[in-house]
Formats: sequence, C-alpha cells, structure tokens
Amino acid sequence: MINSSSIDALASSTELLASHVLGDLVDEEIGKVLTQYRESDNLLGLIRAYLDEVADTIRSIYVIPSFFDLDTAIGDQLTLLGKRLGFPRCHCVCTLPPVIGFTCGGTYDGPYILVGACEGGSMLSCRETGTSTVCIDDDEMYRQMLKARRYQALGLYDADSLEAAAELIWGPTSQIISLGGGRVVVSPGRALAADEVLARPIAFRALPIAPGIKAMTSDATGMIVGFGEGWGGACDGSELLCPVDPHPYDCP
Repeated sequence: MINSSSIDALASSTELLASHVLGDLVDEEIGKVLTQYRESDNLLGLIRAYLDEVADTIRSIYVIPSFFDLDTAIGDQLTLLGKRLGFPRCHCVCTLPPVIGFTCGGTYDGPYILVGACEGGSMLSCRETGTSTVCIDDDEMYRQMLKARRYQALGLYDADSLEAAAELIWGPTSQIISLGGGRVVVSPGRALAADEVLARPIAFRALPIAPGIKAMTSDATGMIVGFGEGWGGACDGSELLCPVDPHPYDCP
C-alpha cells in the first residue's frame, strides 16, 4: 500500500534523479560569464544567487510528472489521471432494492439482495429500480480499472487484450469465455468482496469490449463444465456456466 512515507521517498529519489539528469545548472551558466568579469566576486555572487532560484524552480518542475505515474499516483493525482482517461471515480449505476426470496441450501450467488417476507423487500416483479452514485475510493481498485481502461481507449478489442484487462481488475482467476453470436462472458473466477460486487458494473465500463458485443458475467469460482481441453467434467465438482447480465448501463 502506498503511504506518505513512500511518497516522500519517491520525491527524494526523483529530486536526486533530477540533479543527476539536469546536472549542476548554476555552474554551467557561471562558466559562460566573460573572462573580464570573473574576478568580481560580488557580480558572480549576485549571478549565482539569481541562478540558484531558477535552478530550484527547474528541479521542482522536473519532478512533477513522477507524481502522475499510473503505477504510483495516489489520491487527487490518480483522480486527475482518471479524468484524462475519461473514467472518473464516481459513476451513476442502477440501484437494486432487496427482493423477497429464499436461498438454495443456504447459499445464493445471484445479482439480487434476498430478504424475508417482513424485512422491507418487495416481490421481484414489483420492485422499483432507481439510480445511485457509486465512487471508487480505493486507490488500488481504481488504479487497476484505469489500467484496463487504457486498452479500451486504444481500441484494443482483441481477446488477448480483454483477458489482460480482466486480469488487471480481478486477478489471475478471471476467465474469458466466448459464447459465439456476438456474446462474451467475463468472469472474475472467484468470490468477490462486497465493494467489488458494488463496483462490478463499473468494471465492465472499463473493459475493452467491442461495440455490438454483448458482455455477460458469471459467479462461477472454479472450472466450468464443458467438453474438451480446459473444461471441467460433469462429476468432478465443476460448475455450470450460468451467465448473467452485469447491467453496466441499464437496470435489470
């Protein structure tokens, strides 16, 4: 996790790099003073004093880009990078109110919040959806989405780029499965934390999925039942692929 100490260390190392790359700016300029004036200590002192101020300004400006490196930027600097990439921290997403329902065997991996009959929910067909603003306050989660967004911004819509972008967001467990007919399933391949579930529709806005391609997701956390190499079997604990719409832009 990046903290104030690491930022101070970055600033210090960057200033040293600036001194190394830029060299001694003052002595270089002092060396250009005409020979007949070099015996005047007062004049040289005055010139050096003004040049020191200019050199300090140059070194300060030189280190600014280091604070806007996508790998190390934090806070407001990372927010500004997101704005330049057209992907702000806060997004308007669909609000899913709780619905009355029952779990199967005590577990439920669907997109809805299930509550009991007297716990303030409504029937699925009667619920009213709305919108709310979700902000990605976690710098690391936001950073990975911005890295995925770069593929999209560059128009890299090939399968390898989509796989790389998904791995940036959810890690090496992520899976890309083509269903044919202009449909693709992008699955995290693992159980998501509560904040990741909330941010999943936003993540799909960052993925490089070509216009016209229907993006879907799955809550499967292991091998998928299928035929051939890379698929699981029907009796080895593998899961059926049950793709659902992540609804990045609309409400279910």
